[in-house]
Amino acid sequence: MQVAVASYGARIRARRGLLVVEGREGRREYPLHQVDEVLLLTGGVSISARALRMLLRAGATVVVMDARGEPLGVFMKPVGDATGAKRLCQYQAAVSGRGLEIAKGWVWRKIRGQLENVKRWRRRLAKYREYAERISAAADALRHAAEPHDVLEAEAAAAEAYWSAYREVTGFPGRDQEGGDPVNAALNYGYGVLKALCFKSLLIAGLDPYVGFLHAEKSGRPSLVLDFMEQWRPRVDAVVAKIYDGLEAEGGLLTHQSRLRVAAAVLEELGAAGKPLSAEIHREARALARSICT
Repeated sequence: MQVAVASYGARIRARRGLLVVEGREGRREYPLHQVDEVLLLTGGVSISARALRMLLRAGATVVVMDARGEPLGVFMKPVGDATGAKRLCQYQAAVSGRGLEIAKGWVWRKIRGQLENVKRWRRRLAKYREYAERISAAADALRHAAEPHDVLEAEAAAAEAYWSAYREVTGFPGRDQEGGDPVNAALNYGYGVLKALCFKSLLIAGLDPYVGFLHAEKSGRPSLVLDFMEQWRPRVDAVVAKIYDGLEAEGGLLTHQSRLRVAAAVLEELGAAGKPLSAEIHREARALARSICT
């Protein structure tokens, strides 16, 4: 269970095995043992030390996000599980070229997801065949990519066609990470929720979030998280394409209500019954840690 709190002035406390959230919308209670993540989506939210301790004891994480959806910090248990040995394997993979092959697989899944989205929207696309052919060609080029710049070129070629199709579906002006329109702001916010979960899963798996295989190293940049999450970005895109109508932004940022709507929709996708994406992310992180040490 993921709990998203976006109401200014909300209070979070623990009482008799329950996580209690009180705010303008009323009072809600959640069994503590069922809570996996608590996302604080706005300022003005208070959480008691007792609630924080009990969440950590239960293995839950508390994520503090800024107004753009960027995770500012994650409260979670200290991680063990042979972390040193796994990170040594990770560092070796990053310099040996093995990591690049792993990253290629993630980018290929991203492009495949983009193509699946375009196919899903084909009745709404005037240039469906052109978009599908260009994305498929980018996937073919990726198979032959031998250097990081080749991978990035294939990814960019797919993105150019994909975001053109997305423009037809949503009417947004085009993908812009700094864009202040509701759709770009919602995409950024949804990616922030995904990023927080990937960060947590990689840490639990014993890996270093800051040493990636494709994204350039930069102080403070969680490069492995950015590489790893690529494969699930199209799932967030699809969620935003479903709910974009009615989203509002002020000063380039989503309103509180729109933030909650985006976070709730993405979390619903992550926790969907049957094949929850959150469980898939955890499995993939553990599989990555195993694979680089074999």
